[in-house]
Amino acid sequence: MSENREESKVWKEYQAHIRDTERLQTEIIRGAKAGESLASLLLKCARALSLATETPTFREQVERSLQAVYGEALGDSGALQLELEAAKGRLEKIRAARETEQDPELRQEMELAIRAHEERIRYLEQRLKDTTEQTEE
Repeated sequence: MSENREESKVWKEYQAHIRDTERLQTEIIRGAKAGESLASLLLKCARALSLATETPTFREQVERSLQAVYGEALGDSGALQLELEAAKGRLEKIRAARETEQDPELRQEMELAIRAHEERIRYLEQRLKDTTEQTEE
């Protein structure tokens, strides 16, 4: 009986990956037509490949490389924007977790993480502003 449940779980996960991959394909096509940044499109491609091949580390490696090379080194606004959105999402999750955490030591660690994320967000917003101003010149 439990073998059937496990097979059902695997099948449902597989179907979810297919749906997500198809959704990403549509987003990639629409994004390309709309002039979405190449960094954003490349990241969506990496997500789709990761889902299709069940290799989440591939997406993570591409994301880190995009942030390091295109965001930090080249100041690509698309890569900077992706990192900014990710940092804001993490910040919200940490804040929500802090509100329900009972352990004072863990709350203190979360406070440090919140401050670090807020600082990173300010930095990324400034980099985006500077990049936009350079582009306009």
